[in-house]
Amino acid sequence: MSLILFDMDGTLLDTRTDITISVNYVRTKNHALPPLTPKQVVEYINRDERNLPQLFYGTVTPDPRDRELFRRHYLQQCTKHLRLFPGITTMLANLRRAGIPMAVATNASSLFARRMLEAAGIAHYFYAVAGADTTGTSKPAPAMLHFLMRQIGFDPKEKQGYLLGDSAKDMEAALRAGLIPIFAAWGFTKASEAQRILRHPEALCETLGITEFMQRES
Repeated sequence: MSLILFDMDGTLLDTRTDITISVNYVRTKNHALPPLTPKQVVEYINRDERNLPQLFYGTVTPDPRDRELFRRHYLQQCTKHLRLFPGITTMLANLRRAGIPMAVATNASSLFARRMLEAAGIAHYFYAVAGADTTGTSKPAPAMLHFLMRQIGFDPKEKQGYLLGDSAKDMEAALRAGLIPIFAAWGFTKASEAQRILRHPEALCETLGITEFMQRES
């Protein structure tokens, strides 16, 4: 049996509006800085090399006050404009029918991730959720992917596993963990050099060769 790990922001959920609102709240309250656009925030987050405190708040090193204010604000904000990308629920239901175990590997805090997955009505599809706080490292480090595979009892040397994500970090993390990377072109990043690129969630079942379990989105 295969395994599918999913990135969350930009793959399963469109979270850019709420993230931007909370980042701009901290910029205004703590630094009197002008607001960023959602496009800017997403581009900063997905950079291969970036210093987010400097990009977001103009500080070379993280300021605990910024981190705490963002945490408190985003905890209340993170579900207000949350939406699933079209076709996600149908994709997950098809994979469930096929008996494929699924989990979420996100660079967000696992606290926020669980809150958002519950609010979006898809938390029950996943065996486990791992965030940057789970292992102390973010993708492209493969630690959270290894953690999830251990939780599920999956060995990538014995069976084939996959990671569906929307960034170069997801693709690199998958390769480092011994998984096949699949790029979600409907998400925050539209282009990739990955060998497997999907334009719609429905195509995942076709890629995995489990079309007998597919039900089309109505």
